[in-house]
Amino acid sequence: MANLLWTSHFVRVSTANLLLFVSLYMLYPVLPVVMADRLNVPIAHTGLLYLFFTLGMLLIGPFYNYLIDACKRKDICMWAFAAMMAAVAGYSFVRNLTELLVLCFLQGASFGLATTAGITLAIDVTNSSVRNAGNIVFSGASRLGMILGIALGVFLFGTHGFESLLYISVGIGALGVLALSGVYVPFRAPIVTRICSFDRFLLSRALLPALNLVLIAFVPGMLLPMLLYSPVNVSIGTVSVPFFGVAAIGFLLTVLLVRLLFRGPLKMWIQIVVGLILMIVAMACMSQIIFPQFTELLLAAILFGLSLGLIAPQFLTMFVKLSQHCQRGTANTTHLLAWEMGIAAGIATACWMDVSVRPEKFYEIGTISIIAALLLFILVTYPYYNRKKVKKRDC
Repeated sequence: MANLLWTSHFVRVSTANLLLFVSLYMLYPVLPVVMADRLNVPIAHTGLLYLFFTLGMLLIGPFYNYLIDACKRKDICMWAFAAMMAAVAGYSFVRNLTELLVLCFLQGASFGLATTAGITLAIDVTNSSVRNAGNIVFSGASRLGMILGIALGVFLFGTHGFESLLYISVGIGALGVLALSGVYVPFRAPIVTRICSFDRFLLSRALLPALNLVLIAFVPGMLLPMLLYSPVNVSIGTVSVPFFGVAAIGFLLTVLLVRLLFRGPLKMWIQIVVGLILMIVAMACMSQIIFPQFTELLLAAILFGLSLGLIAPQFLTMFVKLSQHCQRGTANTTHLLAWEMGIAAGIATACWMDVSVRPEKFYEIGTISIIAALLLFILVTYPYYNRKKVKKRDC
């Protein structure tokens, strides 16, 4: 089965997806803060930029299906990926808030199209018998790219400055485009579809789990701008590692833990509940409620990574199992859209509240959001999933 999944083309698409998210998320904790300083505007204004990024994804979403079916999927993915990198380079030349928000909108539209086309490519190059595993691996590459991108962005900004960070982000993105260029996609005749539809964009049956996921993603989103203000480096001996760099270790550990500890018919419920509880504990550690002397944040970082690694794959499985005939791509895109909406809302909230003061407030709000997500999942989302999931799939 492993040979059916790990083909050279699937590896290329997954690697490109990893690099796409690394390139993008390098800027997430830095951009609102830097642009507020450069444009001489309050950070509450630049915090809006990721809401415009998400707006770009939402407005182009109804056209995903038409563009991907009417054009060559690989070309769509590569051109959208390249447009994203052009937008990143454009941040060097922004002169006012309007230009910044327009650029973020265009980058969001490009990102949405690139990720949707990438999801479709990953499905196309994966054998039908291992597509569930392929979905998990492809989504895992996204999450790992997010965590590594955040850690790398904070580190490079502190050591080399913003301009160098932009160049490296563009370079990583270019490597992603190069990886995509070697993917072979069998010829497929163009399909006549409606110009505007929810196919490959929004799965209506998964709106409730999407709301649940937004509450979860809100927490890491709110923490991102704080990385430049709060003591969030983990000291390991004489080495200082960014918080999310250590979180990446916890994220990777879940690959082993899931195989050893989580089995049986309630695997999804247990894994998500445990993940949410671990995130609550991580927030408590960061706010020094549990360990008032634990200033190195090592435990909090590992627990935070573990929680993301436990939660995200099972939510993706939930979205896929709620999808009808041949809606796997739509389920994947809805999962990603919910995550990005939560991240954007978290960043905007942190900037509106002013990330430079009273970090304990952010931990309190984050803890409340996760508790709400846990209660929503146990009392509403999981029972809904059990009633609505599709037991037999045709593709």
